[in-house]
Amino acid sequence: MFIGVLAGLFSLTKLSPEAIILMWIMTFLPDLDVFLGPLQKIRKMYFLSHKAGSHSYIIGLIISGIVSFFISIFRNVFFIEIWFAGFIGYSIHVSLDFFAASKIPIFYPISKKEYRLIADRAVNPLLMTFSCINLLVLIAFYFALPYYQILMNLAFFYLYVYLAYFGIRGFSRIIIQLKIPKNQKYIPGLLPFYYLIYEKILTNKFITFTLKKKFIFSSKKQDLINQTISNVSDEFIFFELAKQISQEYRFYHKWNYILPFIHENKDSVKVVLILAESFSQSIRYKSFKREVSSYYISILFDKSLKEVISKTEGFGSFKKWENKDW
Repeated sequence: MFIGVLAGLFSLTKLSPEAIILMWIMTFLPDLDVFLGPLQKIRKMYFLSHKAGSHSYIIGLIISGIVSFFISIFRNVFFIEIWFAGFIGYSIHVSLDFFAASKIPIFYPISKKEYRLIADRAVNPLLMTFSCINLLVLIAFYFALPYYQILMNLAFFYLYVYLAYFGIRGFSRIIIQLKIPKNQKYIPGLLPFYYLIYEKILTNKFITFTLKKKFIFSSKKQDLINQTISNVSDEFIFFELAKQISQEYRFYHKWNYILPFIHENKDSVKVVLILAESFSQSIRYKSFKREVSSYYISILFDKSLKEVISKTEGFGSFKKWENKDW
């Protein structure tokens, strides 16, 4: 939305007010597909899923054209101008989502294949906070010093800041991924100066999953998770069952880097699959202790029948995954 505001400022004196307003609205319109969730559960259509059909340049071109057609009639403005502005706004959203960790089908309906650059987090609370502050600053300047040149200078300053930020993110992702082995995958950190490396190692007897934290300007690294499953164990059977079930959940289509935790007792087996792309660390300010959390799905199996007893999903703390009694 903030980038949409900048695009609107750069369009002043060049586009009509209707075109500028539509451009801004289109920057967040694709995410309104979250309201299609109830319909998706009924019809099971790919298009109705979040970050599915709506996150496509082709669909953006069509939707912008339909909306622009009605605006051009009722507001008596030039259709091509409105259509162009609406598509630019829609494309801003699709392009920034492509830059992040969630896969999106940018060429749907021609192809359902999903793409991502994974140069930034799908949800980055620090970047969101920074953008909100910047938006408030722009609004404050508008009311305190409502001069075109001042607003444009501020807009260009923010443009250079964001271009530098996205440039550093994108460049780091490409260079690091080219340097590391093929079985290792780059995951951006909340800040540009550190990142995560996910690795899956297959041998004749074991599968090992690791997650490490590394730093751009230092050789320092931190081992975060190290999990091993035997290929010839009951744990592996339940892990494979859990992976199949996880495909019912949208995030497990869009994110690939799974870290398993398997908790077993006499009658049941609980498989917890967490997504490394959502792995985050935060500080609890009252106790100043660092917490680790991630998006997960937890599936409880009957040990003898290998049937599902219960399924839960959510965003949980690392302590829960390590706790064998959970």
